Amino acid sequence: MITKPLFSCFRRPAQGMCCRPIVTNLNHHPKQYNSLHQQRTIVGITSNSISTTKIHRHTHQATLDRIHPEHLYRIINDVDKYHQFLPYCTESKVLQSSPCGTMYDAVLRVGLPGLSSSSLVEERYISRVRMTPPSVVEDRMPLWIVEAKSIQSKLFDSLKSRWQLTLADNHYNLHGRGVANQEINTMTNHNAITSSCNVQFEVEIQVSNPLISLMLDQVLKDVARKQVDAFERRGNEIPFRQDRVVFR
Repeated sequence: MITKPLFSCFRRPAQGMCCRPIVTNLNHHPKQYNSLHQQRTIVGITSNSISTTKIHRHTHQATLDRIHPEHLYRIINDVDKYHQFLPYCTESKVLQSSPCGTMYDAVLRVGLPGLSSSSLVEERYISRVRMTPPSVVEDRMPLWIVEAKSIQSKLFDSLKSRWQLTLADNHYNLHGRGVANQEINTMTNHNAITSSCNVQFEVEIQVSNPLISLMLDQVLKDVARKQVDAFERRGNEIPFRQDRVVFR
């Protein structure tokens, strides 16, 4: 049972817009193409005790050759198939979607590596996901964005993730620069093979349990890398059939 209210468009969409944006920016969007892992501690004093919440952040960046961002964008939003290929995922299902198709709630059951090689920490949680299709603004590179924020979880105080996808610079310069608000045929047979995708995957997990926090210190970087690797393999395994990508 989902305890938080549904998207605004489930009730009454405002004229000219469907869903209100959800705030999932992780306050850390590095420009450098490297992997960063940050953490900080928040201490809150209650009447009876002192509670400590630790925030773990990691950003994994990579270039996926021969995979178009639109192809990866669709795979990321095909949550029902996650359990078929994603490490540590044993359950994945979209529970409901907004009428406009840009937001949905999804449940995932995941097992994270524990503090020993034989242990596994399992969690089932529900996230609210917002998908932003590509757009071109002036002369900037089009972005494909998928943001998720947990709305129900027992193990984590908060779990956020953000995918940001772009065409690799050389492909965008040849086929997309300066063209907006129209259909662009970026997926001819030749381009479908040669296009590449720049990926920035950010994850932020907030926990109060010190044992879970210690576990995340050790495994978060590796888990993020394995997730991106799994999506890359999936992109190479299934075909991208559509021959047009629409830029807003």
